[in-house]
Amino acid sequence: MSARRSRAREALENLLKNCDYTAVQIFGPYPPTPPRTRWRVQIYEPLTKTKRSVTLATREEAELLIPQLREEIARSRPLSCHDAIRQFVAYKETYVQPQSVKMIGERLLSFLPDMPLAHINESKAQQIYVAETKRVGKFGPIKAASHHASLRTTKEFFKWLVKKSLARSNPFAAVEPIGRANAGKVQPTETDAQKLDAVLFEAARAGEEGALALLVQLYLGLRSSEVLKLEVAAVEREGRKVTVIRGKTRNARRALDLFPKVSELLWPLCLDRPGTERVFARHLPRCPAPNYMWKRMHHYCRSAGIPEYCPHSLRGLHSSLALVGGATSHHVAASLGHASFATTAKHYADPSAVDNSRAKRFVAAMKPADGDPLAQLVASMTAEQKARLLELLTTR
Repeated sequence: MSARRSRAREALENLLKNCDYTAVQIFGPYPPTPPRTRWRVQIYEPLTKTKRSVTLATREEAELLIPQLREEIARSRPLSCHDAIRQFVAYKETYVQPQSVKMIGERLLSFLPDMPLAHINESKAQQIYVAETKRVGKFGPIKAASHHASLRTTKEFFKWLVKKSLARSNPFAAVEPIGRANAGKVQPTETDAQKLDAVLFEAARAGEEGALALLVQLYLGLRSSEVLKLEVAAVEREGRKVTVIRGKTRNARRALDLFPKVSELLWPLCLDRPGTERVFARHLPRCPAPNYMWKRMHHYCRSAGIPEYCPHSLRGLHSSLALVGGATSHHVAASLGHASFATTAKHYADPSAVDNSRAKRFVAAMKPADGDPLAQLVASMTAEQKARLLELLTTR
């Protein structure tokens, strides 16, 4: 019996060395045909049409061998890319937001072919990436930012595989990104922003819900998904306080103060409604995709006579104007739901706004009274006058 299994295993190993494992089939048992006297079990791989046969003395032995061979195939089958991706996604689900996990899985599944992990060497990894840079998507050639993101995620994926002893090495480690990615979205100029603001307020006052949703996004710096998932219970203090319960990252939860003129429009929309109901697009059976905001943004941009900006650019505009207005980098990052201002500066804030904010903080630290009439006035006051001013302010 052991000699028979040894011969079968050897035949199977020889087959798998020269072909793909994924479609291996077992046929038989076939009875002996003269002048042969032994029963035959055939191992077949249809892709390369490769065959290996194992012969046995009796039909009973042949029938016993078939399930053993199938078990051997299942045990020796190499881990495929897509099976490994599913394991990686399951690991990510333990600490990453569901929306981000879904994006990671879809990105890897579309980027990597479903082939044995062991078949991806450095040369194959380079071929896969170069092919991705040349791919034409729904909206034209793939942007550098998109294939850079796929490469980063794949490098992280293989690094995890090596750590878990599921891969011997990271074949993508030496693959360099091609092209230069544009960081962030094109933001409206201040003039365009003012035109858009006027159009949105006019439409929102006329009862257009999409315009109000964009005003909330603009004045709070929210993601489109955060606006669309906003629930009635998250709007408090007559619309002046809006709490983002969940979002793309763990830093997404935050409570924000809304501009009074926007809160005056938002609050009536929330009155006498269940707390768990969505504020916007409540007539739809489920939360709409971000494309909902894109369509409305483009409509109002056309009405304002300005270029068709994307809704996400409103987050960048929010952060840039906040920095120009004197907000600290920490507060701007927190309002956008970022753990670090580095993300804000790279993808959202206008570089000139970041630089001007730093310059203002430098001047404030070096010469706190210069350039600020009120600060100059307070600096010129005597100690008694300052004490009297403080007394008047605290008693009102």
